[in-house]
Amino acid sequence: MYGTGQVSAAALQTQIRVVLSLVFRETRVRFGGTRLGYLWALIEPILHVAVLSAIYMVWGRHAPMGNLQMFFITGIMPFFLFSHTSSQLSRAISSNGQLLRLPPITNMDIVFAKALLQGLTWMIVFAILLFIVMLGGRLVLPERVEECAAAALFTFLLGFGVGLVNAVLNMLFKAWERVYSAVTKPLYLLSGVFYLVDSLPDQARRVLVWNPLVHAIEWFREGYFANFSSLTLDRAYLIEWAVASVVLGLCMERAFRRRLHTR
Repeated sequence: MYGTGQVSAAALQTQIRVVLSLVFRETRVRFGGTRLGYLWALIEPILHVAVLSAIYMVWGRHAPMGNLQMFFITGIMPFFLFSHTSSQLSRAISSNGQLLRLPPITNMDIVFAKALLQGLTWMIVFAILLFIVMLGGRLVLPERVEECAAAALFTFLLGFGVGLVNAVLNMLFKAWERVYSAVTKPLYLLSGVFYLVDSLPDQARRVLVWNPLVHAIEWFREGYFANFSSLTLDRAYLIEWAVASVVLGLCMERAFRRRLHTR
């Protein structure tokens, strides 16, 4: 039993080293080509916040809570956490065929490395955004950090699960990535990024509540802003989606592992 434990511990340490090495490699590949590679992760949400704020100000509208900048950040960042994680993982296996020829590296090592890098990038960008808003004197601190963290965690898991499913489907069907991109483009408009779902007519709300990202954003905002209690939020619904997508993705990767390695 002791020997088995030693072997398991050694194998785990090896896999951790492999994943961390892949994280550093992915960092160089994704961000190391140009300086803009590093900056774009920050520029993208800033552009979204700036454009949405300008539109609201032209229309003479006010933020439902906090201020415009913080209201949009708390919608954009959970949305990006899901969309960027799922899209990055979609190409995890198909774009790393050479690495899979190395014995210590598996499909899941690459997927975990990409997911870890995406999660770390999101946290760094979010912290920098808050710092920028603080410099402008518009910062609103989160009211319940644990609620924000829980919302971010399950949003990340949802992105991880959907991304893993996409990674497998993308290897089996070459056109899948384009199909997924086309199908999910309307999510930015349908997830409550720049509006409160509670403020919509009941008929619209009954349709939008089927979208798990609505609950991700509502949960994050409810944790962030004081005195905001969402009528739409269903935490269990988002958790169920996140867990189901991760389980489905892991099962699909296991079921098609041999076929993925032969492509």
